[in-house]
Amino acid sequence: MRVMAGLILCAILSGCAAAPNGYRDASAPIASITRFEAARFAGPWQMRAAFGAAPSGVVFTESEGAITSMQFMGEGAATTMDQTRPARFETPQGPLWVLWVDEAYRTAVIGTPDGRLGWVIDRNATGGADRIRAARSLLEFNGYDPAQLRELGR
Repeated sequence: MRVMAGLILCAILSGCAAAPNGYRDASAPIASITRFEAARFAGPWQMRAAFGAAPSGVVFTESEGAITSMQFMGEGAATTMDQTRPARFETPQGPLWVLWVDEAYRTAVIGTPDGRLGWVIDRNATGGADRIRAARSLLEFNGYDPAQLRELGR
């Protein structure tokens, strides 16, 4: 199962870049959030917007205060994650960072430093238009090209 999740994540991380440097300007600063609580972040999230290919949603698993795996909705497999810092994870396919999460942990932005991946995820498939707009702005602030962001949920 881990192999299948790894292959899916690898395809997403490597196969969908729109430009050689991904979907963000690599010279722009990027940062993960510092106020991150793994227990509040754990659970299912719906994909609301993404750069390139993306699953319909993801489920994060928490253990002993750290996020330890990510499973794609509709798939039985999960990929392991090593939480190296608050909101920063190492996977077998590369780093994933939480760039932003709203105070109530309803909407979040996930990205990679090299810009190969950028997601807006939400606890619900619809609603929260103000938070989705804020998430889009956060991606742009971190150097992502908003013109390439695909809206997935309404």
